[in-house]
Amino acid sequence: MITYGRLVSGGIITNYDCSSQCRHCVYASSPHWPKDYMTAGMADEIFRALKVSGCHAVHIGGGEPLLRPQHLFPILKAAEEHGIQIDYIETNASWYKNAERTGALLRELRQHHVHTLLISIDPFHNEFIPFYKVKALIEICKQHDMSVFPWRMEFWGDLEAMGDAKTHRLEEYDRFFGYDYQLQLLKRYHLNLRGRALQTYKGYLKTFPVREILSDTSPCNKLSGVHHFHIDLYGNFVPESCAGLAVHYKDLTQGITPEKYPVFHALYTAGIKGLYDFASHRYGFEPKDNYTGKCELCYDIRRYMAMDIKLNLADVQPLGHYKYM
Repeated sequence: MITYGRLVSGGIITNYDCSSQCRHCVYASSPHWPKDYMTAGMADEIFRALKVSGCHAVHIGGGEPLLRPQHLFPILKAAEEHGIQIDYIETNASWYKNAERTGALLRELRQHHVHTLLISIDPFHNEFIPFYKVKALIEICKQHDMSVFPWRMEFWGDLEAMGDAKTHRLEEYDRFFGYDYQLQLLKRYHLNLRGRALQTYKGYLKTFPVREILSDTSPCNKLSGVHHFHIDLYGNFVPESCAGLAVHYKDLTQGITPEKYPVFHALYTAGIKGLYDFASHRYGFEPKDNYTGKCELCYDIRRYMAMDIKLNLADVQPLGHYKYM
């Protein structure tokens, strides 16, 4: 059995529904997801387990966690009761309406010991959210002693140049800054090429024969990481931002067995070759000739099992990740 010891740092995914459908989103969040939100009971169980595992601080993300703040406050209360610090809440500022309502929300967040908002500043979000909302939220944060973690500030000038009154497609950035803007964006943002980001940018990447990729039999080292995990509203532990792959948080200490988690176990013990052998022999998976690397092949195998042959495996979760990609 595979078990995890101490967990160091991670995030809580309160919801997957979002006001945006960003092309770089690892978790494939969008408005199409169900409006599910983490319950207070689930939050209580997760924070209790995190405290026992040695994790004393998390960030809050989504989806957009501030779309329905009335559901967020019980989660913040549960964190406080278990002595878990909230490092920051991620937000895209889409919910900003006016200074009065926003100020009231910020005051309530501070009462729940939230002192920092990570506010998205980039062309991906600007496809859905006009820049004036971002600027207004940052200004109101200053007035209410709420710290701002700007992510990423180096794109401020680009968004300003495009104009802040409306949204702008990435193709508009290409026309304004040059035809290769989206390719440069990949490098400037230092994208995690998983989830929707991989689907967006795989056409820019070099490909390799599948037989070459399958010659790598080393275990997937991302699965053992304890520094950037996430736990979502359904109780799924998502290792190192590898969305669409999960184990239930309770099994981190109770044991991850090959019977319950065959995909995770294959990757953890034998890497992409182990997963390919499992999927091809048991479920008839047939690969394409070329992939950008083992992460794309891994995703294609999981997508095949979730969407093509409609398996409901415990470790290929949540299914919405594949459905709403």
